[in-house]
Amino acid sequence: MKKVFLSLLAVLSFCAANAQQDPQFTMNMFNKLAVNPAFAGARNSICASILAREQWMGFEGNPSTNVFNGDGGFTFKQKHQMGAGLTLIQDEIGPINSLNVKISLAYHYRINQGVLSVGISPGIFNQSISADWRTSEGNFDGTEDPSIPNSEAGATNFDLGFGLYYYTRDLYVGVSSTHLNQPEITDAPDDDSRYVFNQVRHYYIMAGYNYQVTPSIELQPSLFVKSDAVSTQIDINVNAEWNNLVFGGVTYRLEDAVALIAGVNVPGQFKGLKVGMAYDYNLSDLGDYNDGSLEFLLSYCLNLEKTPRLERYKSVRFL
Repeated sequence: MKKVFLSLLAVLSFCAANAQQDPQFTMNMFNKLAVNPAFAGARNSICASILAREQWMGFEGNPSTNVFNGDGGFTFKQKHQMGAGLTLIQDEIGPINSLNVKISLAYHYRINQGVLSVGISPGIFNQSISADWRTSEGNFDGTEDPSIPNSEAGATNFDLGFGLYYYTRDLYVGVSSTHLNQPEITDAPDDDSRYVFNQVRHYYIMAGYNYQVTPSIELQPSLFVKSDAVSTQIDINVNAEWNNLVFGGVTYRLEDAVALIAGVNVPGQFKGLKVGMAYDYNLSDLGDYNDGSLEFLLSYCLNLEKTPRLERYKSVRFL
């Protein structure tokens, strides 16, 4: 029964234009570049991260997602602050595989005590579907439904995203959209069937604030909203960090799940390395059919700030 349910879920989630299609994450506060290109170069560092998620464990063919983000800042003509980044998102659910590769370009403009960044992310979106369909009786080789291909199908199309990101030392607010051009993936693997996937536009809102409770403890509440203008998902998170060393927190996803987050900022010679983990427990009826979701984070930032060099100036006037 689980196999039948998962196959139906894959078709409904990825082949219908009225359902959210972008992958779901819990540690969104560490995955900003994937949905907002304006974040590129917002840290005065060269950073790279890998995020791996296994969703709804216990299902055969459960959603599995891997993300790579890399970004850094640079100065153009010695006066324009810019940012550039690269994102790869590989997503698999049942017989459907997706790959999104995009570059991010951002321009940062200082406004009073903060910085406003605007960014775009051109790239490609590829999706393919295998012909390994299942019923409760087992595998079968074909279907009479013309919308379901009887052989492997897939294609690649241009993809585009846009974002705005405002940040200070302790505050950030971002709005963005992925798949602005709503690319259509279409392929006709044989004369009897045709595969058509319409990628819909998604909208994101993110906000967070760092609040120093004591000299050693900092609270980091954040909000993350994802919508396709039909359905909306809201994550409310509070993380606490101790001595810039260990962190942990809880996320509540409205009417869906509660998640625990824990991690460490590795000190010493590996300073800049962050390791994190999150576990989701479903609060909806879906929780009766899976063992939760697990997410792992590995990131590293190389700080570009230079220690000011002490310069001495000698003059007979000051002898």
